[in-house]
Order: sequence, then structure tokens, then C-alpha cells
Amino acid sequence: MMVSKFDIAIIGSGPAGCSAALTLRNSSCSVALFEKSSFPRNKICGDGVCDRSINTLKDINPAYFEEFLATQKALCIKNIDIGYQNRSYVASVKSYGYNCKRLDFDNFLFSLVKRDAKNVSIFQNCGISRVERTEGGLKLYAQNGEVFFAKMLLVCNGASSKIAHKLTGSKPEKPDLGVAIRAYYSGVKDLKDDTIELHFKKEFFPGYLWIFPMADGTANVGFGCLVKDLKEDIRSIFENWIVNDAKLQQRFAEAKPVSHLVGGLIPYNVDKYECFGDNFFVCGDAANVLTIVEIWLPLNSTPLDTHLSNLHQA
Repeated sequence: MMVSKFDIAIIGSGPAGCSAALTLRNSSCSVALFEKSSFPRNKICGDGVCDRSINTLKDINPAYFEEFLATQKALCIKNIDIGYQNRSYVASVKSYGYNCKRLDFDNFLFSLVKRDAKNVSIFQNCGISRVERTEGGLKLYAQNGEVFFAKMLLVCNGASSKIAHKLTGSKPEKPDLGVAIRAYYSGVKDLKDDTIELHFKKEFFPGYLWIFPMADGTANVGFGCLVKDLKEDIRSIFENWIVNDAKLQQRFAEAKPVSHLVGGLIPYNVDKYECFGDNFFVCGDAANVLTIVEIWLPLNSTPLDTHLSNLHQA
């Protein structure tokens, strides 16, 4: 069987995988980038491109950030509106980042790889089902029957990566798992293009309900929390929150979902997770760290009242 050989293989072409490929674009390495589907393809996300994302893009190439602004439908976020116990506190931020649909942002990064990374061979519709250690590196077995070899492997294929779990021997434990759902809505009242909203309830902290304005006038609306804090179906929590909260009820009175409500698991046990080993690194969500397009409050033991003390002031 013919085996295609590369210096570096990257499994997954989301933000982590494409960022790695772009970083390697001027190297002397031969690189293979694998994507199980084909672009453009969507990804469940809150659609927040935070300042770390922007700074990463600038570090790779300052011109890429300028191109992002010129070509993508993105809203610059300057404020965070925090809601708790019928109170609202607006915090101004110098550089949160942007709201940009994940469908568009991922496709933008992928297009840069196609255009500028001439040393990168792209394999779409080519999911890698398993990897196997071999002399000098790893063999990669694709679902379509092709076999590849790489001296170094970067695993960037998301939070549910079985390959990452097998290579590292680490797997998220239930207490460390988060779960989130989201849908796009039209007709949400009182959206502000420069402001994202985070709504809290003590029983779900550090989870929250979010409302993120999008450039097309819709809103990315979702809810996420730790799995251990779910006492009922997450969809019911999300829908009841909107219906029973007096302010949100008014704002969603004429709103309509323009997409399905979808979601997934989010692992958060970074301190206990092994992210590298002989001939491989695990990156992004696969390494149980946030991708560059997510926003989530730190999962720690800091009391809720400490984080939201401003909301208790007159």
C-alpha cells in the first residue's frame, strides 16, 4: 500500500489547525492538513472572536487581521452587559474582539491556508480514523482507505477527539465537562451592535445565558453550564429562562429562531490534561482548552458574589 509521507500532519482544519498551518507556511516542512468534511462547513459556537484570537491572527501576519476586517461581516465588541438578579452592569472593554459567524471565520482562515501556505497539502473529506506509532513518527489511517506518515502530528480535531484521548491517555471527567446549546434568532429587541450580553443565575454559575449580536441583525443566543449543575433538560432551562425572565420575555416577544437549537460538550480540565508526547501535540479544543473563537468565564471556585458584586450596589 502506498503511503504519502509528510514532515508534519495536522488533523482538523478549524481555527487551531488552520492557525498551525499558517504559522508553518514559510517553513521548509512538508505539511498535510486533514479535514473530515469540506469547506465551507459550520461549527457550533458562540461566534465570539476574542482578543486572543485577534492577537494570534496579528502574530501570524498583521495583514491577515486587516484582511479579516475588510472581508468579513464582523461586529467590534466594546461592552459586556452582565445581568444578574434583575440588575444590569455594563463593563467597557478596550479590546474584547469581534462577533463573526463561525461558518465565515473558519472559511476565512481556511482560504488563507489555501492561498498562502504552498507547502501545505490539503485533504478535504478525509477524516483520520486512527493513528499508529511507527519508527520515526506516526501512521495515519483515513476513513477512505488512504494511509499517511508524519514525523510530527498536531491533533486539532475538537473536544471529542478520540485520537487525542488515545495518544495522551487523558479523557475528560464528568465533573469537568461543560455543555452548551445555541440558536440564531431574528427579531430580538434592543440589541446593541457593540455589546455582548451575559445573564447569570447562581445555580448555574459559572455558566450563563448569552446574547451575541450578529452583523446580519440576528442574535446568537445560547446557554451553557457544567454538566453536574444540570437538574433538568438543558433545552428546558434555556427556553424557560427566556420565557420567565420579565426583561427577556419582552425582548423575545416577537423573536423567532432562524436555526435549529444545537449544542455539544465542552471539556474544562486543562490542569490535568496531557497535551503532548513523543512526536505529537494536541491543540485547541482537543487539548481541553478554548479555541480562539470561544468565550467562557474561568471555571474556578471564586464565589459568584465576588464576580458580580457590582450588581448588588445601588
